[in-house]
Amino acid sequence: MHRSLRNQLVQEHGVARGTARKSLQLLRERGLVVTVVGRGTFVAPAAE
Repeated sequence: MHRSLRNQLVQEHGVARGTARKSLQLLRERGLVVTVVGRGTFVAPAAE
């Protein structure tokens, strides 16, 4: 069964869904993760 990263963060760390969403948004803005619609959120490739 597939769980979204946001839901996984909520369950494993006991944070609110909004907190998990905002955290992922901040990581995206900093270029640390990328979100692919229909696939999920992934660690961004290392910049050289």
